[in-house]
Amino acid sequence: MAWVADLTSRPPAISRGRLVGATLAIFLVTLGVYWASAVVLDRTHTPDMAYFDQLADAFLQGRLYLLAPKSTHDLTRFAGRWYVPFPPMPALLLMPWVAVVGVGGVNTVLFSAVIGALNSSLAFWLLRELAERRWISLGGGDLLWLTTLWAFGSVHWYMSTLGTVWFVSQLVTATFMLLAAVLALRTRQPFWSGLALVGVLWSRPLGVLVLPFVAVMGTLETDGRLDLRRPFSWAATAALPIVLGALALLAYNQVRFADPLDFGYLTQNVSREVLGDLRRYGQFNLHYLPRNLWAMLLALPVVDEQGRWVPVIEGMSLLVTTPAILLALRAHGPHWLIVSAVLAIVLLWIPLGTYYNTGWWQFGYRFSLDFMVPLWVLIALGARRRAGWLSRALILIGVVVNAWGTWWFLNPLFFD
Repeated sequence: MAWVADLTSRPPAISRGRLVGATLAIFLVTLGVYWASAVVLDRTHTPDMAYFDQLADAFLQGRLYLLAPKSTHDLTRFAGRWYVPFPPMPALLLMPWVAVVGVGGVNTVLFSAVIGALNSSLAFWLLRELAERRWISLGGGDLLWLTTLWAFGSVHWYMSTLGTVWFVSQLVTATFMLLAAVLALRTRQPFWSGLALVGVLWSRPLGVLVLPFVAVMGTLETDGRLDLRRPFSWAATAALPIVLGALALLAYNQVRFADPLDFGYLTQNVSREVLGDLRRYGQFNLHYLPRNLWAMLLALPVVDEQGRWVPVIEGMSLLVTTPAILLALRAHGPHWLIVSAVLAIVLLWIPLGTYYNTGWWQFGYRFSLDFMVPLWVLIALGARRRAGWLSRALILIGVVVNAWGTWWFLNPLFFD
């Protein structure tokens, strides 16, 4: 455990007095870049497939279904009504905005940019908490380099500029997952992290599989020691609000589809390209595993009919879009933190790997955001004592690739 030597020899990466200012600066800069990305390519209007703004309006009017939606793609038809099958947390967050200005005054692209900027700030805060415990020995500048990776060197950039139902759901999931991790380190109190994980549950339910990782962070000693009984009792307490949240979600399904276990996914109005597999193999099946592995690790750009290099719309390798994930392979720090992070990535990817589509209409592998939080910790541990030239080079390559991908995905020359 050579990393233990840094516990007394190196100061915290950034003083508490500067933390709020740095976090606010990250939020404002990231928000500016995300919004400017949408403005430059004239994509600032709320898309027809936003849905959560309309669902928020429906909630305020006492309904759980949409009236005359502009699009019905990926909605679920039941008893003559159109429902949003995705869990409702983004709609709940939008309700105050809708209540004040009406659904027509809400801009889900701006909402996405704000949530994305908040995520970048929370990602920085999480690094700061790791540095506070001396599990990483990175200075303030190094932390900013890594935060650049999250904000602009991953698919998080383009996902924060769209405002559509799928991407908003994933962004909000990341918000509450980051919040749960930060609260585990900051407060060490399981209830507050459990409450944050309710937000994950109501956004993308399988995201709560991150709980063991959060429990280890909430109980791991500064010197890396861990009483293996403590994470279990900590997780059990954190699970109390999660169970209540799950019961509420089941009741929501019961009211919508007369079945607490029915989210409406199997009867979604999905694209014909993926409908066949959904009907034949179901929503989760090992049949999909090779295709999902290909999208995550092996898919490369191709040359289109006009001779242009373009991404594959079904997905593109993380090694291309975010090459700095290679830093995770040399993660160095508390043993149980590394083990729990790897476990969380495996648990979170099992349903993704057996899912009936790769993320479909996307740049890169957007489902990577679902396990980005534990991967983020491994990347930080892999950077070790500083973000050296190799780390910075990998981060910059990711920024360039994601700038290209954001331009490509939003460019009307490709999709209009």
